[in-house]
Order: sequence, then structure tokens, then C-alpha cells
Amino acid sequence: MTFDEILQKMKTTPWNWYYVCSGEASPKHQESWQMYRERREKIDYIGSDINTLNMPVWWVGIDTYDFSKVDKYIDALLKDYPDRYLVPRIKMDPPLEWLKENPEDVCVYYNGPTNAEEIKEMLGTPLHDRNGWDDGKTRNPYPDQRIANQSFSSKKWVEDASKALSAFVEHLESGPYKDQTIGYMPAFGNCGECMWWGDWRNQGDPRKGDFGLNHKKYFYEWAVEKYGSEDALRKAWNMPSLTKENIPMPTPMERWSEGGKNLRQVILADDQRQVDCNEFHSKACFDAIEAFGKVIKEKSGKPAGCFYGYFQDETVGYAGHLSIERALNTPYVDFYSSPKGYHYCLAGDPGSSQAPAQSFARKKLWIEENDCRSHLSPDVIRKSDNFDDTQTIFWREIYRALTFKQGFWWMDIDGIADDWYGDKDMVEMFKDQADFYKKHAGGDRKNIAQVLFVEDEESCGHTTYISGAQRALRLKLERELRLCGAVVDHLRVADMLEVDMCKYKFIVFCHAFVMPKEKWEKIRARINPSAYVLFNYCAGILDPSFSLENQKAVTGFNIYETPNRMAHKDLYKHIYWHETRAIPQDYPLLSVVKEDGQQVLQTSPDGNVLTACIKRDNGKNIFASDFTLRTPLLRELLKEAGVQLIALSHCAVLADEKLIGFFPYTDVCFEHNFEGVWQNVITKEKVSGKVTLPIRAKRFMIFEKI
Repeated sequence: MTFDEILQKMKTTPWNWYYVCSGEASPKHQESWQMYRERREKIDYIGSDINTLNMPVWWVGIDTYDFSKVDKYIDALLKDYPDRYLVPRIKMDPPLEWLKENPEDVCVYYNGPTNAEEIKEMLGTPLHDRNGWDDGKTRNPYPDQRIANQSFSSKKWVEDASKALSAFVEHLESGPYKDQTIGYMPAFGNCGECMWWGDWRNQGDPRKGDFGLNHKKYFYEWAVEKYGSEDALRKAWNMPSLTKENIPMPTPMERWSEGGKNLRQVILADDQRQVDCNEFHSKACFDAIEAFGKVIKEKSGKPAGCFYGYFQDETVGYAGHLSIERALNTPYVDFYSSPKGYHYCLAGDPGSSQAPAQSFARKKLWIEENDCRSHLSPDVIRKSDNFDDTQTIFWREIYRALTFKQGFWWMDIDGIADDWYGDKDMVEMFKDQADFYKKHAGGDRKNIAQVLFVEDEESCGHTTYISGAQRALRLKLERELRLCGAVVDHLRVADMLEVDMCKYKFIVFCHAFVMPKEKWEKIRARINPSAYVLFNYCAGILDPSFSLENQKAVTGFNIYETPNRMAHKDLYKHIYWHETRAIPQDYPLLSVVKEDGQQVLQTSPDGNVLTACIKRDNGKNIFASDFTLRTPLLRELLKEAGVQLIALSHCAVLADEKLIGFFPYTDVCFEHNFEGVWQNVITKEKVSGKVTLPIRAKRFMIFEKI
């Protein structure tokens, strides 16, 4: 296949991720060779012929590579199966010997050693955090771990890892499965998802930050280059005595917000050093990604991809995932991925992505990872309750991929324990979904959304570790919006300067904390004059300096801190799989400044204005200073803005001009007008005109236009 043919196949074929049994019984999953072969052949029957899987350890020493286990894995998958294809996931983290040879390039946590000899002594001991994340059982008390693996900023690591990757690609391209290997996914860092070591850890855990010897030096050199001189850097950071030798890296305690921070502190209005550290982490992370993509292009000419863009992460800047514009414009990376969101992901909810996947899909191939658990899973926190719930969830993910113009893969993360491919009903469901996906993927269907949910990476880079606001805005607000019964797009602020904005009647800025007046005026000129625009929390307050004048010019409102006001009666909670968790009060409470001409929509119990609206052009601006907007009020506002409400409240709608799916949280019954002839995808019943649709809670109805 040509490069373009491969990319087209990647986009129009459902991939799969499944464990490899390389000839012996798998001790973790108790899967025999025969069981493995049977399940792999079920995947063939389903019609998922692109396989992605983690490669075993192969970079074993300084300039030393052992591909014997790699060959065994690939043999187990591809030998005697010429119609299967492979996209290997290749761990690029260096071996222990490399770390000992290059201690200056090791990621050092906050409480870690300060010289190379101490770092060397800790490598390979219990003080060495080899994973960079925890399994949930060891977080309290926190293990005493002082160092991780390589700093992503290490030039030596990028150079040596590129050399190692060249050897890996050359090995596969000269082997018997060259034509079946259709792309490559380099992976490094936390969980192989290109995230900085320790990223997922809770506030209070000191195993975070990078105080590595060379990392500090590279950060300083980059910052001097950014500002033009050492004196300019000192002024920007307000550190008159700053030098390369005494550069203070942001500590975990500085990043935490649970200890109490005011508004200026949580949005880093007076801490440009933290903002720059987030930017540098993202630059270093993507420098490595781009270098590896370049190797893949030069050695194979095939597509390269990786995990990136996790805006759902509360510390996305620390993780290194803010270089979105580079990601979308680089010639060296062709596809990106993230797992689906784990909040509000069970039957009855609309689902979500950990990244602004629709934005990525505008310019690159996006492959959404569907690692839902079925009713067969032993994981009681994550499993579906029954087969009906399983069907709802998996069909919802198919409709998300198709209507958002994304690719996807199924990831049976529990393997034989959640035995998807050993269950006849599951296999037949997957086959129907694969056939349906192939039928519609890649088609040029018209988008019909009139509601837009917008994120902004620059604003993400201007926040501390602020769990409450992130979960309330990025997770809860989008969920409540999608349950209004309207079709919702999910893009970035940067997209608003490129896409047709006139069709959107209701626009929600998730976190537009950074919004200079000049940028807003460009966006405003593209917005439908009749549109309603919802700003949240402290939108527009950074230009990027702290400016109440800028906030007023952008939003028409001002906010102020009200630390002693009463909390709204509807305190925020969020749903993580089956668990209900309280959102921490780690953000300062705000209220809207009262002014003439406002229509007050929500107040706190003691009378502070939480949400209000004003007229703008022929539409309205709405400002919500706290996270209290729910589906009923949002739906009223959508209706007032003239948005087409396709379903009843508490029913998510995933649709384009030829596909429509209804996924209700509660029992619903409503009339829908089908223009032309449509077919129920499950029952094959044909419908046309006004049809009454009774749908039970957590079930679904999906249709395609004939």
C-alpha cells in the first residue's frame, strides 16, 4: 500500500489492541496458546485487521538491542496470517545501563538527589520510580521514591533513542513482515503516553517535578533564548539574582492548590516561571515526538503516531501536552490517540475524550482508544452492569467516532479476564459495529452541530494543579451540555479563527482565562451576531497579564473573589466510572460584579451573583463564575438562542446529516422528524417523517439515512 492508502485504511478500519501470547501460557491472564489463537481469529472474523500492541523490551543496553522477544511477539500475531496488519507501540525509555551512564539526564523528583553520584546510587533501587505512576494501591502513604527515568529534555536521550528507533525500524523493514507493518507508534514516559513522570499523582504527593541536572540547565537556556537575554528573563520572572546555577524549578507545593490559593495564584498571574515551565515541558516532549517521527519517515516512509493532547489531565502543562499547533502542523507525525474519557462514560452518559479530538481530526488522523469494560469484566468499579449496558456504551463510541470523523481502536485491557472475544454475543456485536463503521467511515457527511464547546491550551498552561475547576469545567460542564438534547461540537480556541463560525448559535468557552481583547475581536467578528456566548469562571482575565479591564472588554462582566460566600446548594460531584467523587474545593470562590442591565440567572444562598447574562450584538453574553450550570438551565438558554433541540432533556444526541444516535440518561419519549428515509441500525426498521421514539434509560436508538 502507498502512504495515502495506509492512512485511508487506518481511518476507515476499526483497529484492535489485544494481548500477545507468544507460545506459552500467559501467567497474568491465564491464556493458553490455543485460547489466544481462537480469540485472535475471532478478531479476524469481526473484521478488525489492524493490530496495535506493546512491544517487549528490546533496548537492553548502551547501543545494544535484542529483538528476539519482539520477533517472537510479531510471529505470534502475523505468522500464517497474511491479512493481518501491525502498528507496533515502541517504548523509547532507555535501559538502566543508559541511565547509569547519563545520571545528569535523569528526571529527579522534588525530594531527590542534587548531584550525579547520588543519582547513580539510587538507580535500580527502591528509590527509583521506574513506572512514573501508581496502581492505586500504593498512594497512601506515598512510597519514598526520589528519581524517575530520563528527562524528556535530554538531548542525549533523544539522540540515542533516535538511533535505537532507527535500528528497530530497520529490523522490521528488513524482516518477513515488512508489508504487514503499516505504521509505528513511539511511546515514552508515564504509561507510554508521552506524559512527564509522576503526572497523574495527587496533590500532596512529592513524587513530581523535574529537578534533573541537565533539565534545569536546558530550561534556563531555553528561557534566556525566549526572552532575549538573562536580564530580560530576570525581569520576566521577577528574580534579580537568577543564574543558571541557582535556577529554582517549580516545586510540587507551588503547583498544589488544595492548600489555599487566591485567583491570581491559581491562574499564575504573577508566576511566569511556572507558565514557562509548562511551555518548556511541552516543547521538550514534542521535540522528542517529532524526532522519533522523523526517524520513522526516513527509515520506512510509513505513518508515525503517538499519544498526545490530554487536556482532561489536570496538569496538562506539566505533562507536556500543550504543543497542539506543532502537533497539527508537523510533517513527521500523522496520527494521534488518547483513551476515551473515564468520567461520565457508562451507559446513559454521553461519553467524552481525554483530548480535543475533533480539533485534532481537522488536520490529522485521530484514533480514539475505546477501553470500556464489558459486563464480563471482574473490575467492579469499571464494568458494565449487563449486556444491554455494554451494547449502549460500545455503540455510543462508534457513533462518537463516526460523527466526529475519527478513527478508533478497541482495547480489551483486561484480556481473558474480560473475555470479549470468547463471548458469542460480544463477537457478533463487534462484527456488526465493524461492518457499520467501514460502511460510513471516511465519508464526507455534513456537520449539523449548532452548539460549540471550546477549549484553550494557553489557558491550560496558565493554571496550577487545580482539580476542582478542571473537573467541573472540562468534565461536568460538557456532560451537562451534551445531555440537553442537541448536537455539540468540541474544538479549540485556535479553530475558531479557521472554521465556519456562523452556524453555531451557542458557544461555550470552557476555560478561556487567557483571551486578549485583540484575539477576542477577531473571534467576535466571525461569530454569528445572534449567538449566545457562555464564559466561565474567570474568562478573559489574562491578556496574558492580569487585567479586569480586559475581562470587561471581552466578556462584558467582571468577577471578584468572595471567599466567605456560601456555596451553591448543588455542590459539585463527578462520576468516575461507577464511583461518585466529591470535587475538591481547591479553587477560590468567585462572584459576578452586579451591574445595571444584567439578567441574573443564578445566585448563591446568601445572594451573590453566580451566573448572569447581558445583550451582545443581537445575541447574549453569559458569565458563570461558579460551576453550577446544569442541563435544565442550559437547555433553556439553548432554546432561547434558537438551537435545534433534537431530543428531550437528559438525552445525548450524536449526529451528522446521515447518522443520528440517541443515548438517554433517563426514560424518554419524543417525536422526531426524519427527513427522507432512514433505517434503525439495530432492528433494520425503515422510518420516515414524524416518528415517536420511546427509549428507556441507558438504552439507545441509532439510525442511518438510506
